[in-house]
Parts: sequence; C-alpha cells; structure tokens
Amino acid sequence: MLKALLDRPQRGERALPLVCLIGQPAAERFSVALARRLADAEPPKVLFARVDAENPPVAEVSAKQRPPLLPLLVEVRDRLAEDRFADQRVRAFPHFRLVDDITRQTRDGGLAGAWRRRRVEPDPARAEAGAAARAALPPWAQFFVALFVAWHRPLRFWLWSRGVWPFGAEPRWLMRQRFALPGHSTGFVGFAERLAAQRDHEEDEQGLWELKKLLVHAFLNDLRTAYGTGTPRLRRFRRTTYPLLLLNNVTEDNAGGELLHLVNDVRKESPAHAPLLVVATMRDHPQWLTKTGMAQPVHRIGDDLDAWVDRPSRKRLLGDGMRVITVDLSPDDDTAVEPIRPRPVPVPARRSFLVPAMVIALAVAVTTGGSWLWPRATGDCLPSPRAGVGVRWVEDARGGECVGFSDNAAQVFGDNERLRAAQRAIFELNGRAEELHAVDPDRPLVSIVYFSELTNPEGELGSADSATEQLTGLLLRQSQDNVPSDHNGPLLRVLIANGGYEMNRAREVTDDFLIPLFRSDPSLMGVVGMGRTVDPVETAIAALGDNGIPVIGTTLTGDTVAARSPMYFQFVPGNRAQAAVVKAYADRSQRPVDVYQQRDIPGDGYLASLRDELAAQVGESSFRYWDGAVSSAKPLCGARIAFYAGRQSGFDGFLDRVLTECAGNLPIILGGDTVARFVAQPDKRDKAGYAGKEILYVSLGGVAVMDNRTCLAPEPPTPPTALCSALRDLRQSTDEDPPAWRALGSLLDKEKVPWIGERVAIAYDSAGLFLHAIRWNLSARTHPTPHTPNRAAISHELLELTCPTTPDAPRGNCYDGASGAIDFRAGRTGDHRPITILRVPDVKNTAEPPTCVLMLPTDPARC
Repeated sequence: MLKALLDRPQRGERALPLVCLIGQPAAERFSVALARRLADAEPPKVLFARVDAENPPVAEVSAKQRPPLLPLLVEVRDRLAEDRFADQRVRAFPHFRLVDDITRQTRDGGLAGAWRRRRVEPDPARAEAGAAARAALPPWAQFFVALFVAWHRPLRFWLWSRGVWPFGAEPRWLMRQRFALPGHSTGFVGFAERLAAQRDHEEDEQGLWELKKLLVHAFLNDLRTAYGTGTPRLRRFRRTTYPLLLLNNVTEDNAGGELLHLVNDVRKESPAHAPLLVVATMRDHPQWLTKTGMAQPVHRIGDDLDAWVDRPSRKRLLGDGMRVITVDLSPDDDTAVEPIRPRPVPVPARRSFLVPAMVIALAVAVTTGGSWLWPRATGDCLPSPRAGVGVRWVEDARGGECVGFSDNAAQVFGDNERLRAAQRAIFELNGRAEELHAVDPDRPLVSIVYFSELTNPEGELGSADSATEQLTGLLLRQSQDNVPSDHNGPLLRVLIANGGYEMNRAREVTDDFLIPLFRSDPSLMGVVGMGRTVDPVETAIAALGDNGIPVIGTTLTGDTVAARSPMYFQFVPGNRAQAAVVKAYADRSQRPVDVYQQRDIPGDGYLASLRDELAAQVGESSFRYWDGAVSSAKPLCGARIAFYAGRQSGFDGFLDRVLTECAGNLPIILGGDTVARFVAQPDKRDKAGYAGKEILYVSLGGVAVMDNRTCLAPEPPTPPTALCSALRDLRQSTDEDPPAWRALGSLLDKEKVPWIGERVAIAYDSAGLFLHAIRWNLSARTHPTPHTPNRAAISHELLELTCPTTPDAPRGNCYDGASGAIDFRAGRTGDHRPITILRVPDVKNTAEPPTCVLMLPTDPARC
C-alpha cells in the first residue's frame, strides 16, 4: 500500500491520507525495517524523515529567540534537507523558515528593528577587513561606499517587506494565504508583529493553534514548491515519489498527535495539494478513531486503500473526522519490507538528456546564426502540432514566405490586416460548423479548400486585396449555411491554402500538403480559387485531377487550363471571350485598339493565351510591347483605345505613363480582367493625379457588380440580394456577433465602398456551387445516411448542372447565383458566361460604383 501511495502519478496528483499503524511492537518493527530499507537503498533514494514523537529534539535557543512552536516539524525539515538524498533532498524551506523566525522573535524593539539588527550588525572580522579596504579608496569612492552600506540593507528590507517583485516572494505569499487572518493587518510588517505578539498569549489556545497551522501550511507550501506541484516545471517530473514522514511513538498527548491533527486540519482547510505521506505508529487506539472508522487488520489494508482512492476528493476533505487509513497490527504480523525505489525520471526531464540537448540546440543556433528559427518565428511559420495545420517555410532569391494550409486560427497567412482578419473570421465559422454538426450529426459536414497566393516577399506587390475579396465571399456563404436548421442542409468548412507569391509554389503545396490531406479526409469536396494562370498552377490542377479532386477556378482565364483535368471547372469566361469583348467595344466605338504588353512572358500561361486570342481578334500589328519595366511603354495618344494586357502589378505604372505622356489628349484606357484587382485596392487608387480620371476594365463578374451597385448605400433604391444582405450584416455587425466576424466587418466598413466587388460574388458562388451539388445529391437519397457525399459523385453533379432555355422547361438542377446562372453542360470553360466592360468614372473616388459599358451576351436589363 505504501509503495502505491508513494508513487507519484505522471499527470496530476494523488490525494495522500494519514496512515496510522496501531499495535506494538509490530508497528515499531515495521517502521525500523522500512527506514533501514530506504536508507540502505542505492541512489536515487525515496526522500524520508523518521522522528520520535516521544523524545522531540531540543532546539538551540539564543538570547533573542524563543523556542520553536513545533520543534518536531523543525526536525523533519532538517532530515529532509540531508545531503544523503542527493538531488531528491529539499534544500530550502523559505516560507517555513520565515514563519518560524517570526514566531520565535522577542518583542524587544519590534520585529522590524530586530530584523534590521540581524542584518546590519556585521561580523567583527569582516567589519575590520572592510574598513581597511575602504581606507584605500579615494574620498569620492569612500563617500559612495558609505552611502551604499548605509542604505542598501534598509532599502532591500523595504522592498522585500512590501513584496515588490523580484523581491519579497515570501511576504507576498504570507499576505495572500488564509491562516491567521493576514487581511486584518495593513501590511506584512504589521502582520509579522501580530504573529510574534501571539506567543505572549499562550492562554489563547485558539490563536496559538492558528499559528501552528500557519507553520504547517508554510512547510507544506515549501514542499509543493520543491515538487513543482501544479506547474510544468522540470522538478515536477524529476521527483517521481512523494516524501515520507515516519512518525514513531505517537500518542494523543505528545507532539506527534498534535502534528497529525495540524496536518489534517490544514489539508481540510486549504485546497492546495499536500505532497507528504505521513505514517504514524501508535501503541493504543486513539479516541478520535471512533469518529473516523474502525481500524482494519493488515490483510484488509488493500480494501481500505481502494475505498480511499475511490472516495470523491470533496468527501476526503470535508467532515470533522481525521482523514486517515488505520491498520491494526498484531505481534505475529510479518513486518518484512519490500524494496521501494523511485520510478525512473522520464528521459526528456533528465539532466543527462537536457544538457546535451541544450548544448546541441545552442550550437545549431550559433552556427546557423538563428537562420532556421528566426525567419520562421517572424514569418508566423513555426511547425504546428495541430492536425488542421501544415506549413513550410520556403526561400528563394526574393526572400522567404510561409506556404501550406490551415483550418484554424493557429495559422494565419500573410501580413495584410484585412486578409488576416478574413481568415480568422472563416476559421471562426469553421468552429461553428463543427459545433452544429455535433448537435445534429444528420447534417453533413463538408469542406472545401481555398487555394491562392496569400503572401509576398518584402517589397513585392501581392494580391492581398483580391484574396480578401474572395475570402469575404466564402465567409458570406458560410454565414448563410452554418446556422441551425431543421432541413439537414450541409455545413461548410473552408480550409485556406497558400501557394506562395505568384503561385510559384502551387505544385509543391499540392503534392506535399493538399493531395495527402484529401486522401485522409473524405469530407473535403474540392478546391476553389487557384490564383492565376501560370505553369505551377496548371500542373497543380493536373495533379489534383489525377487524384479525383474537383477544382473550380474562380479567376483563371487561360484557354488551355480545362485540358489539364477532366475535373476542372472554369467559373469565368476565358481569354477568347475577353478578346471578343475588346474587339466588340472597339467596333462599337469605331476606334483603333493598341494592345500594350510586356515582350517577355516566360511561364505565364495567362498572358500567352491572351496574346494569342487578341492577335486573332485585332491583329498582331496592334501590339505595342515594352521591355523591362512598364515605365518604358510608349503609349499612343488621341482617339484610340489603349488596352492594357499585362498583370495587375504593373497597371498603376502603365496608367501613370499614359496620364503623363498624353495629358490633354488621352486615349480610352481599357484594362484587362486583371485590372479588377487594381480596382479592389483603395490604397493603390488613392493618388491625387487619379482624381477625375476615367478608366474601363474587363469584368468577369459584371453581373454581380451591376446587381449590387447600390447594395451598401445608406438608402438602396432596390431590395438587397441574398449576397448583399449577408455583406450588410457583416459591415453592420453588433456586439452580439462573434469577435472575428466583428473585427473583419469593422475593417471593411472603414472603406465605405457602396458596391460589391466581383471577386466577392465569384467566390460566394464557387462555394455555393459545391453546396448546391451536395444538396442535389442528398435529395436523391431515399433514406438519410450519416455518410459524407462522395467527391467523385459531386464532380458528376457539377457536370450535370444545366439551366432551361425555354420558359416552360423544367429548371432541373440549375444554380442561379449572385453572378448569374451557371450551366456546365455546355462546357467546363465558362465561355458561355457573361463578360462585361465596366467604367470607373473617377479612379480616386472608390465610393462611386462602376457602370456598365458593354456586356456579351447582351442583357439590356443590366447593361
């Protein structure tokens, strides 16, 4: 039984009873044999102290001190600090020592005066040596030394007695603990003087008993500190057994019986764990045994221990009786003792492991200059143990960035404030989806991955604003579906994956993170986003298709992407449709088109495809190439159309160039679909030179922009759409909404933009497409099933999306989204989808919504 009680659990603590062995000489023989067995054991030893309650030690008392209140406890302290226990010994009992010193002080001159005298009166030999050393110093140095000697001790005492950090840990603890009513004193010095004065009133038995409980409480607190109780410190794991106190010859009238009652009272009145197993030997049955229960014979001790362990902790502590296990020993009982050794220290907590590990870690840090840890820590890319996060730090000539995926706020990509806020809000609704699924398991929990470029090297222009728009659209879709419902509709989780700057790491992230993730998680339905049409993205789409993973490209327009995978669905029209709408606008305006593009475009499928399609529509002679920076472009002025066919990152430079070179004779400035990213960036548009200047751009989501032009106006003239209502709720969030939702809404509301960006609607519909296909698939089931829909089946549902062409035709499974009706039976490329040219009447004024100039196919109701 003692071996089981002494063994310390690896997690948590074990409540320890008082153990009373009754009956001589068997109890005494057992105590002697146990002490000898523990003392003779090889290190590491079980920490123990054996004291005789019949003959307590006589403490040495000076003229300025009284005898200790609990001499038996002072003896226990000294035994537990013996050097024979090596690392297991408790070297210091600072709280107990302080309380013991206070209760032994005389009142002559007050406690503070006695304290100062103890610390100021120097040793004669040391004082003489100090005087000789000071005499050798120059006068100015002697002055500062004298000042320091006169003031440093009183100052230290003042700081210590008031518990000022880092001094005064013991006074702070004394004033916060519960015994002897420290709150009735104005400060520590007053409390200490009141404790010392209590010794003069020994007739006050209750007050004296309270002092003794304070001593025991301080002693147990020092043991708690030494054993790291309730802390993750290494000492918690290095001490694998509890200390043992063998208290011999205990009677009701001697110091041993008093100590048992004190320990019992302190344990009942203090909720803190007491890491001390007390085993007392007694000759006769004490009177209090009848309140606790009858003593059991030794063969029943196992039952008594089981009853103690199974008893609720509250019942162990409450009540008037002693919290003990009592055992009757007969003279014939066998008192042989089995060896008791501490359990080995766990390897990670051993000094033999920690010291080399720290040396190796330090050596690696020194030799690498912290090159591994520092960039990952500053780039928020440290490895995470959470299942929903997988990241990697990658570097190239332009710098480093964090790529991978995440489904929770433990990992957020990028450094743009709005981008990070949007991710946190999505993760917040991921948690809501999981909670609703736990309440109603019949509602399938499905997931999609948003894959885009969320980081950029320092000094490079990224796509944070465009990505934020798309994340906002996904969030709004979540907010409408992740709500309580009786219809067993699907719940949506969104995982966010980063393919790095310009999606250069798209294939790497796909192979190393996304494909293994899809294999392990059947709730993942597909991927949306994909950033831009570049070689790493196209090969990533092919790899995802090879693994049966559907992909919906939200902004890709390259005409060759659909051939990469039979499971790829292009949400927006391609470059062929873009070239056609540019040609149609040129014909209608009867102006020549000049196409401006960088000459060298290696590895950029989007620009290469756009070049080929425009050459087929307007002729190669219309191209005006520039080499190097966009500032080297040479625009033609006058009644012409200057079509920018480059990436978004260079459009502001191109606009500046045209405005400078053609001031007073401006051509019509028309940007490709990438310019929608520029339109979504208020910071880029906030230039004085842009005030009153008009631009046009090709919009792939013009339907949504036109339908929601006045969505966020103070008094919109038309009823809001479902998308508009969700965005209004986000921008006008209240204190009742979740914190991450409110934070994003507050950031978006600062812009005061009254219209919805096209990428918000496109992302909203991309998630809506998956949910629509899942609902359609679930509706065909004759009986509810807990199984998540199969992603291959959902891919086929997407292929069968069709919309009626005649008024009396059945609607089938058409998805009529915020950006218009979606029909993939005619093709997966999106070429049948509407494409528009929108006008921004004042580039600097972000509050004025775009207007429609041209839409193909034509739609007079909208344009």
